[in-house]
Amino acid sequence: MLSLIKKNKTIVLDSLIPSLCIFIGFLSIMNHVLWRDEMQGWLVAMKSSTVVDLWKNNAPSGHPVLWSFLIYLVKDITQTPLSMQLMHWALGSFAIGLFWFKSPFLKWQKALFIFGLFPFWEYYIISRHYVISELILFVFCSIYSYRSKSYIPAAICIGLLTNTQALAWALAFACGNTLFIDWISNPDQRKSYLNQKLWKFDLFISLLILTSFSLFGAFSLIQVSEKAGIIASLPFDLHQFLKSLGQILGGYILVIPNSKRWLDLIICGLIAIYLIVSTVSFIRKSKSGISFYLSGILFLFGFNYFLYIGTGARHYGYYYLILIGALWISLIETNSLSIAQSTKEINILKFPSKVFPSIFIICLSIHLVTGIHMTTTGFVKPFSAGKATAQYIQNKGWEDEHIFGSKDNIISTVSGYLDREIYYPEIGKFGSFAEWNERKTISKQEVLPRIKLFFNQYPDVEQLLVILSRDSAFIDLEVGEEIIFEDIKIISEKKFENSWHDSERIFVYWATKLHQ
Repeated sequence: MLSLIKKNKTIVLDSLIPSLCIFIGFLSIMNHVLWRDEMQGWLVAMKSSTVVDLWKNNAPSGHPVLWSFLIYLVKDITQTPLSMQLMHWALGSFAIGLFWFKSPFLKWQKALFIFGLFPFWEYYIISRHYVISELILFVFCSIYSYRSKSYIPAAICIGLLTNTQALAWALAFACGNTLFIDWISNPDQRKSYLNQKLWKFDLFISLLILTSFSLFGAFSLIQVSEKAGIIASLPFDLHQFLKSLGQILGGYILVIPNSKRWLDLIICGLIAIYLIVSTVSFIRKSKSGISFYLSGILFLFGFNYFLYIGTGARHYGYYYLILIGALWISLIETNSLSIAQSTKEINILKFPSKVFPSIFIICLSIHLVTGIHMTTTGFVKPFSAGKATAQYIQNKGWEDEHIFGSKDNIISTVSGYLDREIYYPEIGKFGSFAEWNERKTISKQEVLPRIKLFFNQYPDVEQLLVILSRDSAFIDLEVGEEIIFEDIKIISEKKFENSWHDSERIFVYWATKLHQ
């Protein structure tokens, strides 16, 4: 009886930290205001009546359809963006639980990780497709030892990764190459797998899943009107090379060098190389860990160098996921219980593998502090002014007025929270989400002529509610002040400048016809 009580107490204590993380995550989700990229995903799914419509609406984004499809499945739960946010929270919570109970790291290392920037903020509170990449990676690492019985679960993981996001192909490649290297270099694995009665059928189904999912994911990625081009000049472009190295450094310690300063690029590049060397040295005894790490790093580095350098932590966070995945697999394969700090003090001149545990602790600590900072700030300052703008319009009873909005990709947040279409000059018609395949960029100087064009297009409209993002607004026009453009009077109504992103600040005006 005593042992049972002690066991139950241990289970409760073991679940306390991840439960706290998930609870705080729920509170953050309920408080979080969607910004344009999140709202775009919601509106694409919400405005799609069928799966065919969903494919057409999602295709111009250049992202695979998986994330939009998941939103499509849950959109009717509340018929508000909360449906998407709750689903995202559930996926993120599952990822956190999987990492906590299945990964081989020490408890305090797990605690530092789950409260870090990516699992706690970027891939948990911000509702986007990155959470799927994180979750599937953790599933793959959890079932890695199952490969001796079947490759089907791993094939499903890799296939789903290719349908998540372009950067997730680095994780898919790392997983696939790790399995391949393990097959050709591990006779025990081959023997164990070939002893299975249905191994031929299993292998055929695995390859079929992997091929079909990957081809579909690739097809999804090319469904975009303006395809990405090679951004690195040939022959070798040192500047682009150092910028790409800077992304690796960002994944480790969240520091990105100033791309305009060569000294910053060189110093940060050298640090990034040292971090790579120390990681490789530490996991060198694990063929699977080395395969995963090098495959993922090289693939993602090549993607950054040749195609897309990435913007923001959410992109270079994939380097961090690659690091965590490689360590996870390495610790399992070498039967190690943890990453123990091997020295009492940090000495970068020692053999890289000796100093890596200290580096890892520093990385976890930096991510922890940043994750807590971002989350607590999110309770104080909204990510976007879109929700506040929509609430103001609703409180004034103006939701049924004709509304003109620019830039469309930012004002879409207002459209989502109002649950109605807005006239976007970028596409010359009413819409909700940004229609990338039809839109034309509208400069700030073109806004007034486009308002005039709207009145010409709709001659029965006498007044128009104008909502402009910061880059399109008449910022110098104070509330109550007015300007005249030909036969149109513009009066400043309200400014919404309390937003995390400067670009997400919104300015509201009334445009009225002047009769001669």
